[in-house]
Amino acid sequence: MKSILKYILKNGLRDRLYLGLLTFIALAFAVSIFLGSTMMVEQNQSSIAYALGTSRTILSLGMILFVCINVARAFDNKEIEFILSKPISREQFILGYLLGFFIANLLILLPIISAVLLVFKVDKIGALYWFLTTLSENLIVISFALLGSLILKNSFSAILASFGFYAVSRLMGMFVMTIDFTDELTSAKHGELGIALKILSVIFPRLDLFSQSSWPIYGVKDNMVLWVIFFQSTIYLPLMIFMAFHDFKKKQF
Repeated sequence: MKSILKYILKNGLRDRLYLGLLTFIALAFAVSIFLGSTMMVEQNQSSIAYALGTSRTILSLGMILFVCINVARAFDNKEIEFILSKPISREQFILGYLLGFFIANLLILLPIISAVLLVFKVDKIGALYWFLTTLSENLIVISFALLGSLILKNSFSAILASFGFYAVSRLMGMFVMTIDFTDELTSAKHGELGIALKILSVIFPRLDLFSQSSWPIYGVKDNMVLWVIFFQSTIYLPLMIFMAFHDFKKKQF
């Protein structure tokens, strides 16, 4: 397990993961500060919202690329067969990879929240909740990317599937809200389409509720959102890990 962790973290250095993502996020912070300074009012609040929103998206997309490319490379180079020839179970292999990706993600997320606390005036409790829910969101995204990579074995297909999962999960709240508003304001009803989207919003994790940029600015106003995030995290993370276990056990090498 320790050798797998070291391997994943060294891959992050070799692929310039840490340097690349932190550079992009630093540029996003600089642009956010500039855009916030152009506002007539709430300059600090606008900068925080821009910085956190963009850094959250950059980190999630960067981790998707890192996970999918690394797993596809491990299949292509026969690294998985070599690791499984050692005294290690397939469940330990999956958990080792997941833990390695989680630690790599944490090594990038910690400088982000540190920069937010140093550069901006924020609500400390709200910033803590943003950090924890962003970590939870990234764990879900990483788990899905690993699951997709194991099933598809192709980096391009796994990346597209993971990007689609992330986009739908982030936009699902807007889809449901749009249907509800149009049903209230017009006589036209969406019928089966609206019902299907609402069912889909239950199946997919609601990542639009995670790591809201308003929390470090104004604090958490609705504790029910935190409970929804907690329950979704405790459901989706074990589910995707179990699915990865089940799929990987059936593979023949």
